[in-house]
Amino acid sequence: MINVETGKFYVLPKLPYDYNDLEPYVSEKQMKIHHEKHQGYVNGANATLQKTEKARKENDDIDVKSTLKELLFNIGEHVLYSLFSPNLAPAGKGGGKPSGVL
Repeated sequence: MINVETGKFYVLPKLPYDYNDLEPYVSEKQMKIHHEKHQGYVNGANATLQKTEKARKENDDIDVKSTLKELLFNIGEHVLYSLFSPNLAPAGKGGGKPSGVL
């Protein structure tokens, strides 16, 4: 979360592997698109936080309901991805060949 005193924002974590490390199960192109899409959620959360901080400083009104909806959507996507991506691993690096029914 943003710390308004230090100006720290959400950041998209780096993947613990290269985009092509999960091939042939997940292509490099798919991983790159997916990771870049989640940068958009991080940017959206940060922009909403900046907007609310600016409104607070300028004593402006904001639409709290829509602002919270936007913020929670973007932060939710960020949190889910931050949990999802580290749980994947290339073969030989903690991962293995997928098995069973998905």
